[in-house]
Amino acid sequence: MRCRVPILLCALLLASAPVLGAVPVAGQPQADGTHFEAQLQADGDAAWNVTLSVPIGTDSDRDAFEAFADRFEAGEADLELGVDAFERAAGEASAASGREMSITSVSRHSEVVTDPDSGETYGVLRVSFTWESFARIDDEDTLYVDDAFNTTDGTWLPGLGSDQSLTILAPPGYGGPTTSPIGADGGDLRWEGPTTFEPGYFDIVYHPSGAGPATNGISSPLVAGALLLSGAALLVGLYLLFGRQRGDETREPPEAGDADSDGGTAGEPTDAAAESATPEKDGANADPDTGADEPNPELLSDEERVEYLLERNGGRMKQATIVKETGWSNAKVSQLLSSMDDEDRVDKLRIGRENLISLPGEGVGELGEEP
Repeated sequence: MRCRVPILLCALLLASAPVLGAVPVAGQPQADGTHFEAQLQADGDAAWNVTLSVPIGTDSDRDAFEAFADRFEAGEADLELGVDAFERAAGEASAASGREMSITSVSRHSEVVTDPDSGETYGVLRVSFTWESFARIDDEDTLYVDDAFNTTDGTWLPGLGSDQSLTILAPPGYGGPTTSPIGADGGDLRWEGPTTFEPGYFDIVYHPSGAGPATNGISSPLVAGALLLSGAALLVGLYLLFGRQRGDETREPPEAGDADSDGGTAGEPTDAAAESATPEKDGANADPDTGADEPNPELLSDEERVEYLLERNGGRMKQATIVKETGWSNAKVSQLLSSMDDEDRVDKLRIGRENLISLPGEGVGELGEEP
């Protein structure tokens, strides 16, 4: 690899050599951790987030961070691993693959937050953008992640530093990767530094959920058989239903005044029957603390369950706590929260190696102890 490759991206270090080096940016605070996240889309685009956490220990640290953050949000200053670096990477990948790629929909965000566990204060810098045509798609909607990491000299991502990580999230409507260099967790792939990547390392393939080479619509014998069984089950169900209705119609109704076995009058519910017939709110139980009806989690969507948990916990929680409360996998919760963040249903903020989640307008930057 010739010397121009190390200036393609950010100053990520392995040992003493830059693996994705970039020209240093004057005034940028020293990052304590960097996380790259690529949310793949069904059309081949990828929504990228690059998040830096900067420790703030003194008032002068905070002043320096806020001064740079103002310039950063105004677009007057970029990061070493910012938009300019990724635009160069996309240009190199376009030249190597023969596919036109570009960086669009750029946004920048900064915030000062306090870790609720350690009490340490961090400045957070995040740049978000869309890498168009990041993945290849064939006629069967199979999605390939490979040549977007290539250049004519190798790869623009030779590795990650010890304080950096990379996550590639599965596209909506797709299962886990059928081909990948590492095992997937809930369809998602995650790397923690330090690590190195050889050219051609990112050979990742996704198929649409439920799709496969042996399934071709109703022409498939398996699908046709399933349709026949479903039709037969429907006919049996209709037969039993109408048969029961005919039986009810021919049964003579009890005469008024006849007593039932419990001493009650026919047609009038006994005390026990009346008690059992008392209507309750479907799917709700009384909260022992507030007396309010608590929804049945089984009747809520995943997104509604997360929102309910946040409301019960003062509007903000750590991602790890959501994983514990729901019993879901880390990957499922991470993908779900990223999707809700994109839809502005929650705010997702990374601090060091942990994500803080809040309902919109709850003010993540004012976090104290988690409720």
